[in-house]
Amino acid sequence: MLRGVLQIVGLVPRAPVGGGRPRAVHTGGYHWHVLPAGDELFGPDGPPLEAWIRDGAVEVLKLNSQRTVYRVALPDGTMIVKQCRVNGPRAWWREIFRGSKSRLEFDHALALRRHGIAAVEPLAWGSRHRYSPGESFFLTRWEANAVPFEKYLEGLSPIDRRASSHELGRVMAHMHDAGVAHPDPHPGNLLVTFEGGRPRFTLIDLHAIRFGRPLTWRQSLDNLVLLNRWFQLRATRTDRRAFWRAYVQHRTTLPTACPVALAKLAKEVERRTEQSNARFWNSRLDRYQKSNRQYQRLRRGSVAGHAVRDLPAAFVQELLADPDAPFRDPANKVLKDSRSSTVVTLSVPTATGTTVAIFKRFRVKSPVILAKNKLRRSTAMRSWSFGHNLLDRGLPTARPLLVLHRHRLGCPSEGYLLAERVPDAMDLVEATAVATAKPAAERRRIVRSWSNSLGRLIRLMHEKQVAHRDLKAPNILMSGVHPDLAAAVPVLIDLVGVVPGRAVDRTDRVKNLARLNASFIRHPAVTRTDCLRFLRAYLAWGLHGSEGWKDWWRGVSRETLAKVAKNQRSGRPLA
Repeated sequence: MLRGVLQIVGLVPRAPVGGGRPRAVHTGGYHWHVLPAGDELFGPDGPPLEAWIRDGAVEVLKLNSQRTVYRVALPDGTMIVKQCRVNGPRAWWREIFRGSKSRLEFDHALALRRHGIAAVEPLAWGSRHRYSPGESFFLTRWEANAVPFEKYLEGLSPIDRRASSHELGRVMAHMHDAGVAHPDPHPGNLLVTFEGGRPRFTLIDLHAIRFGRPLTWRQSLDNLVLLNRWFQLRATRTDRRAFWRAYVQHRTTLPTACPVALAKLAKEVERRTEQSNARFWNSRLDRYQKSNRQYQRLRRGSVAGHAVRDLPAAFVQELLADPDAPFRDPANKVLKDSRSSTVVTLSVPTATGTTVAIFKRFRVKSPVILAKNKLRRSTAMRSWSFGHNLLDRGLPTARPLLVLHRHRLGCPSEGYLLAERVPDAMDLVEATAVATAKPAAERRRIVRSWSNSLGRLIRLMHEKQVAHRDLKAPNILMSGVHPDLAAAVPVLIDLVGVVPGRAVDRTDRVKNLARLNASFIRHPAVTRTDCLRFLRAYLAWGLHGSEGWKDWWRGVSRETLAKVAKNQRSGRPLA
């Protein structure tokens, strides 16, 4: 009833008539609304869902607390069944006001196809409860050759990437001209098929789509920012430029701005995307310490912590029972054993077989640290949270799998961190020693390649609002050192000194660069030319020009000498 009233006042779209009118079927405790295309597959009695499950005709594609997605193979065709659940008071009230997600997706799919926008082909929707919120189902036809757009992009040539960018720009322009805005337009909600020599996009996850008048420039930019959040991290500037040019070319309901104005709008999309991503990343800093779809809280006796959900439960419980057991096992190789920490390799069972991970124990050296752990994140917890946050920001680091703490007097004491092992890697100090032993020409090629890749990585780190107060060479791994050492890529590790979540000013940038520079001061394999090449990559001369580089050079040199002098006074070695 409420949904009908909202349809009359225009707050909820009316059910469209494209594709034929759905036929109501009540069978087996389910209330179905079936289109003529669905009747061809199900017959007059509607979808026999329980019989499909009982006969093993369904394959689970996705499973979480909100929904389950099945693929059902029938003699006359294959379909997708999305089972939507009401998993809390918020979801219950939401269905009271707007109807079930399945009904919304059904209506929106028909409306999109009526507008000439490619969307999944709806067959039926249904629910167990006819007049109250509850479990509902949305059935669509399976597109055998369709793949998620994010997977389609893997391994594409630059030419194919340009073609995909152009086609996506055309599709978004058509949507916005039709008054359609997708509030979650990430690539996972786009399916791609290749037809006639070009990609064809199909929209999925349609329940929140909004219909209205053609979007204004302001509304269009708001929606493009949401789309660009994913692509700004993974697509090149050239790809994004191709998308923008196609989008502007195919918009027909807005006055075409002059080239200067369009360039300003494109920069505005990029700037607002950076701000939107920063807010998103910062909002997730507390997510890693809560129970949700990706992470779980753990506790057993005096040991508590967090783990990713894809770790086997038996393995997690074994570590909870005795986190120190792996350090006593002679089968585990000891990588480090110092006053502050011990690091060993540890075999971890996974769905694809056993893999080797890195297990680190953080010792508590004084009662002061024990008290500090009560008032702030411990070193283990910072490594856990910042590791996941750096991965969210698209920065390379080892993925944390589990973090544990023993507790004494109500305070976290010894900490334990399990993280994936970076494949085929050695730390930057060791890798540089290997490079030094190479012939002169080969050594220069390797160091030049590393100078460029390190400069780009640290620039990207700072642009994504991450500072690293302990950016020394041992805290950087070079991954993929075989067979070509020059092709190795840098990976950040030991993240206790990371400070994410705020803009990195010039002073902190210079200090970060100086800390890394101090690791190679007077190193025979690193020349001033290599340092300049590193600075050139960091400042992105090709994009921003070389103006002001000498001020950066002098600032880094002063901070490097200050760091060297400080370590000499304290008697600490300069790593």
